[in-house]
Amino acid sequence: MEGPLQTSIHMCHENGQWMSRLPEELWDIPLYNLGLPGSHDTMTYCLDKKSGVSGNESKLVKLLNKCMPCIVHPIIMKWSTTQVLTVTEQLEAGVRYLDFRIAHKANDPSMDLYFVHMVYTTVTVQDILWEVLRWLETHPQEVVILACRNFDGLTKRLHCHLIACIKEIFQCKLCPRSV
Repeated sequence: MEGPLQTSIHMCHENGQWMSRLPEELWDIPLYNLGLPGSHDTMTYCLDKKSGVSGNESKLVKLLNKCMPCIVHPIIMKWSTTQVLTVTEQLEAGVRYLDFRIAHKANDPSMDLYFVHMVYTTVTVQDILWEVLRWLETHPQEVVILACRNFDGLTKRLHCHLIACIKEIFQCKLCPRSV
């Protein structure tokens, strides 16, 4: 891939360690007082073209998609896609706030959780959490905020599973409640 997008990825690559390069006078400033770059619907770069519409969408959208999938589904995919960079590329570009919309697919007997923005992603939440951890391990002075929300289709059991996964994966990298 060559062109404007690829060029911008190369130009932004140097932003992967911007927090570690902050001037000393900003070291003691609380994170909530800093403007952190974030991405809206972080995971929409990998929406599943074969995925059904999320159970949380309106009846009209679901009906239109069922009646005219050849017309409606491409429109839904276009509306839903807000990112083209992978989560690692976004982190390398300087993004430090990840907007994770988490869901469990209807009628899925597994404990697998996905991301959703009208349709589900191809990757699981667990896989992406491991990817973020690997990135953090190679960038020890950077901080990433995971904003998990929506929780479409999550039962109490699935929500507890999500929390357990986050704790297991990030362990001591999680910010303690007292901070």
